[in-house]
Amino acid sequence: MENKNERLLELRHLRYFIAVAEELHFARAAERLQMEQSPLSRAIREMEGNLGVRLFERSTRSTRITRAGTVLLDYARRAVALMEQAKTTTRSAALGQGDQLRIGVSDCTAYCRMTEILARYRVANPDVAVALLEIPLHQQISGIRDGLVDASISLDGRDREGIQAQAVAHDQICAAVSAAHPLSHTCAVLPADLVRYPLILFSAESDLAAGFEIDHFVNTLTRPCVAFRANTLGTMLTLVALGHGIGLVGSAQATAAVRRDIVLRPIEAAPPLTTYVLHSNGEVSAPLGDFIEFAREHFSNADSTDVLS
Repeated sequence: MENKNERLLELRHLRYFIAVAEELHFARAAERLQMEQSPLSRAIREMEGNLGVRLFERSTRSTRITRAGTVLLDYARRAVALMEQAKTTTRSAALGQGDQLRIGVSDCTAYCRMTEILARYRVANPDVAVALLEIPLHQQISGIRDGLVDASISLDGRDREGIQAQAVAHDQICAAVSAAHPLSHTCAVLPADLVRYPLILFSAESDLAAGFEIDHFVNTLTRPCVAFRANTLGTMLTLVALGHGIGLVGSAQATAAVRRDIVLRPIEAAPPLTTYVLHSNGEVSAPLGDFIEFAREHFSNADSTDVLS
């Protein structure tokens, strides 16, 4: 006789649950899954019945995830990630690629130079299958601990249990100003200049790890005025282009979004930003060790300020 709880292990049900949990709207989740809303609602009710808990609080106006649903969401994401990783690894083996390098990235590291490094690494190491996983930093850390991710590229190298951070590159904090801004005509921005204008920083929820170091720098200024906090790099640069203030961003980050209506200028005496490769404290695999050295060598031969010219 079939155990009803075993149906929770079906990958499709976990995908349904994740979509609803992230959208908090059954119609949008159904559209995202390319299915009708009725079978989606029925699948969620079945999961709730099998678990004996409510996963969502639903009303005619809103959908909220419960505490039990929040706990399940973490496990569901891990299970789906593990199954996806199993498929990727199997396909890589079929193609004759015996080694695999799974690297987590987020908005803070999706800049051109890192993309170039990964592309060159693949050319130099054709037997290694490189998989990029675009997930938030906290999920990258969980993935490293669970063995689902080999490494993460991050601007946040703070101490974490079971995680080692290896510096591979340095760049600088720069000021992003609109093309019409008075500071656009200067060669470099002084710290004293920054307190004369509203500042646009990253929000704590943005997952842009540089925000921690940039906030620390801003706190050393005399009476800075933080006017906005952006969740994404794109939002920050749009606010800058509209003339709402000066955006503070890493020069390497900014290479991902070069725009004609924005000028980037270095800030004198600003502390450097460091790019790290995060990985488990355990033994480093040969492909990962090679990648870390490859990244260090590539960055050392590149000028991190070329984007400002």
